[in-house]
Amino acid sequence: MNNKHERQEWRETSLKGRMAESLVYDLLKESGNEVYRIGYEAILPGLARIEESFKRNSEVGEKIRSIPDFFAIDKSGNPYLVEVKFRWHPSGHENDLKKLERIKSSWGECFIFFVNCSEKPYFRVSKTPYVNSSGQLIAESVQNLKFFGITQELLDKFDALVEKYLTPTLNKT
Repeated sequence: MNNKHERQEWRETSLKGRMAESLVYDLLKESGNEVYRIGYEAILPGLARIEESFKRNSEVGEKIRSIPDFFAIDKSGNPYLVEVKFRWHPSGHENDLKKLERIKSSWGECFIFFVNCSEKPYFRVSKTPYVNSSGQLIAESVQNLKFFGITQELLDKFDALVEKYLTPTLNKT
């Protein structure tokens, strides 16, 4: 996992992350799943004071920050935890290994949806152990998770949104 693109300003990175979350939320909803926001941003708004507390106990802060973004229930009533990450490229970021290890230790049953804007499939999913023995991200098309019921027709519509709103922002290096 290497960073092939220049570092973005945090506001831009944050915006793209929220766009990726919104796309995954809508993709899951429109596929017939119930989806609930549970990430720490959703349950702990106004984090300025809380962030100070996290600095005093980094273990607690790390666990809170790693709460998955969504709780989803498929059409059969089965529950799932979903984390969403925006990445420029499917290979991920150089700091993903640390983040994935943190998620694995606290939320090992979580599915991580990676939204990238440089190579199809734009919507990929990873599950524990998240990386192989060489430290490479293990991810496959979200369509392979049959229980979420994501159709190619719907995925094509969401791919078009990635191409319209995220792909033009790619840094060409």
